[in-house]
Amino acid sequence: MAPTVRNRIAFLSIISALVFAVCGLIAASPARAAADTIRVTVTYEGQPVPGVDVVVSGTSGDSSGTTDAAGRIELEVSGTGLYTIAVDPATLPEGVPAPSAPLEFNKISSGSSFVVLKLGEDATTGSSASSPSSSASSASASPTPGGTDTSGTGNGEATTQDTGSFGHQLATKVVRGVIFGLILALAAIGVSLIYGTTGLNNFAHGELVSFGGFVAYVAMTSSAGMNGWAAMLLALMAGAGFGWLQNATIWHPLRKKRVGLIQIMIVSIGLSLLLRYIYAFIFGPNRLVMPQSFDAVATPFGVPVSYWGLWGSVLCLVLLAAVVLILERTRLGKSIRAVADNKMLAATAGIAVERVILMVWMGGAALAAVSGVLVAFYQTLSFQGGAQILLLIFAAVTLGGLGSAYGALVGALILSLFVELSTFIIPTSMKNVAAMIVMIAILLIRPSGILGKAQRVG
Repeated sequence: MAPTVRNRIAFLSIISALVFAVCGLIAASPARAAADTIRVTVTYEGQPVPGVDVVVSGTSGDSSGTTDAAGRIELEVSGTGLYTIAVDPATLPEGVPAPSAPLEFNKISSGSSFVVLKLGEDATTGSSASSPSSSASSASASPTPGGTDTSGTGNGEATTQDTGSFGHQLATKVVRGVIFGLILALAAIGVSLIYGTTGLNNFAHGELVSFGGFVAYVAMTSSAGMNGWAAMLLALMAGAGFGWLQNATIWHPLRKKRVGLIQIMIVSIGLSLLLRYIYAFIFGPNRLVMPQSFDAVATPFGVPVSYWGLWGSVLCLVLLAAVVLILERTRLGKSIRAVADNKMLAATAGIAVERVILMVWMGGAALAAVSGVLVAFYQTLSFQGGAQILLLIFAAVTLGGLGSAYGALVGALILSLFVELSTFIIPTSMKNVAAMIVMIAILLIRPSGILGKAQRVG
């Protein structure tokens, strides 16, 4: 086959793959809801508060109701706009304090949103979530424009000001840092393995993270109505398929043509922008929150942890252990390490280098997709969510040592813990700056990273 014909076929394959992907996401994306409601969950110290009268007030009037046994009430509202959410102090159980002021919530999209009203804290805060077919904004003690919560380690509940003793604050930050560090490690290991086997710093990896979150969101909110675990499994398989598709249509042809790594990296930046705005076109610019319960299921060191905060961490540990076993005990793992060390020598030894790289792309994308689902549960879901944590992913990989899967795990945990603990000194809005500071400090001491191998230049 002539080179010109092969080029045309490759180009048409890429275009066709993108068209099918866009059409599939559009077809699977949920339809818009007709009713406008706000679902309020009232909690105190992580436990639901039943039998509380809740009043939602807007420009068109009030809507009220009483929370059920799970502390929840769903109230109809007249549409988008600013609402205040208040509770009747007379209906609160004994010992449960009333909030100092009503919660102000900016509902920016039609459909259903839900708010978590946490009593007994200095700042009464909430978190909004979408119904099976709506977008959501974040809520706080003051009107909050939709999609402004970009914290790297915030949980899916609300971003609150830590209160209590220093010991309790320290425990809270450590628990949050460990949970988010494990989630970050899943995505970072994929980046590290891809870099180790191909030399590519993939700037589109954040969009693989977002892809997993959107797959799970569609699975849970569409007519399929999957539960979280089934949606997680679907996201893992879809992520692996998306990794295969990217490698087959973009990265393998570019490697085959011996395109330089700088040019391939620029392609990854372009792909990142393309996918990001495809997500925005399909799902809108507002933040979405996965259907879930915010009730605490465990309280390590007195810190309430939600269902997905707990079991998501367990899942991360299981997957990370599986990666370690594969790398250390299987033939595929030995082949991956051989290709990462020396491709030419690995090929001479009879290892199918391109097949190994394909498996790395599929595995890395699958892990990124799972981390995207957990990020969506732990924080919120946004078209630019993956891009917002991409810098942390790269920082974790660099800190641990480029190309080292174990280094990515260690780097992610150290980075996440340092970021959380830094908020004792610096404002929360600046905590990602701390990640860059610790990365630079460690690289000045050990340029190859914590577990990276020193290389001789020249």
